Order: sequence, then structure tokens, then C-alpha cells
Amino acid sequence: MSQNVPALTMIGLDLLMIVYTLWALSGGTALARRGPIILLSMLLWLGALHVGLYTQSLFPAHISGEIFLAVIFVAVGMVGVLLFAIPALRTMLWQLEQRQLLLLQGVRVFFGATFLMQASTGVLPAAFGILDGYTHIGAGFFGLIAAYSLATGVQGERRAWFANLFGLADILIVASTLALVLLPQIGPHHPMMYAVFFPAPLWLWFHVVSILKLLRREPTHTLPAVA
Repeated sequence: MSQNVPALTMIGLDLLMIVYTLWALSGGTALARRGPIILLSMLLWLGALHVGLYTQSLFPAHISGEIFLAVIFVAVGMVGVLLFAIPALRTMLWQLEQRQLLLLQGVRVFFGATFLMQASTGVLPAAFGILDGYTHIGAGFFGLIAAYSLATGVQGERRAWFANLFGLADILIVASTLALVLLPQIGPHHPMMYAVFFPAPLWLWFHVVSILKLLRREPTHTLPAVA
């Protein structure tokens, strides 16, 4: 397998993430004016990430696991600042219904399947790739189940809590393991970083907003349960 194939696969998944995100947002939020801006911003983000990873100039080659983990947290924090500091994005985020926030996690099943594939071909260490693959598939699947449950009014809140907590744990455990255990084996410019620094921060903040809405017990706009 060419060394470029894993990177191209991850770029393709990130593009799928962009399309899927815009589609999920359009379900209940007007994107007439904001959609093109969001699309361009995400494409520029992906382009900058690709240049840094392809040229291996984004991080020092021998960066320590502790510093790399700190970089991940800083990147996640920066995404959060952008989402909450820009009024238009903040308004859009808070106007999303619970089922939309959880629906946004569904694309993770494709990332999980790719990690399983990379584990089988040696692109990722087998144990990590298999566990990460299944937990990502689980997080996406549980998000879809919770979104459907909220839409139909069948134990939606309870399932939303489970999907959010499972998905958050998946992201935090994978990021910590990647930085503190696997970094010496795969390096800081591995194709996995296309997921770590692009969709993962968005998934995390979608979980956070969903949990905050659950804590506030905001209306979920569900249908009454059918007896």
C-alpha cells in the first residue's frame, strides 16, 4: 500500500465530515448566508492541516507525549473559543436541537471503520486501531440511536446522556493514549492526526453543548411516545 493512501483516505473522511456537518445543520438551522462561510472556513482549516502534516512541519519530529497532549487540548480549546466567541456561530450552535447535535456524531462510524482497516494493514498498531475503531463506531451508532429516540419521544433524554458520555470518554481516552503511549511509534505527523485535529474537536464541543442543554433541561422538540 502506498504511504499516501492512508492520508488520502483521512482527507476524504474529513471532506465527508464537512458535507455531513452542513447537512445535519441544515435540518433545523438556516444556512442561506452562513453555509458558504462555514464551508470555506472548514476547507481552509483542512488545507492548513494537510500542508503541515504533508510537509511534516506542524510539530517537531521528537515532540514529547506530554507536550503533544497539551497541544491537542490547546487546539480543542481554540476551536471552542471560535465557536463561542463568534456571535453567529454561537447563536447557531445554541439553536441546534438535541437530535441535531447527536446526529452530528453519526459520521464517526466511518472513521471507526477506517481505523479498523488501518489496524489490519499495519498503518495503526493493531490493538489501538481495533479498540479505537470499535469505540468510534459505537459513539457514532449511539449518537444516531439517541437522535432517533429524541425524534420519536422514546427515552430520548436517557439515551442522549449515554451517547454523550460514551462519546466524550472515547475522545478523551483516545487522545490521551495516542499522545502518551503511541506517539513514539507513529510520530506526530501520522494520518491519524487528520482526525485528531479536525473532526475530534468539533465532536467534543457538540457533546459539551448537548450535555449543557440536558443539564438545563431545554425542550427537545420530541414527538409523544406511541403506546
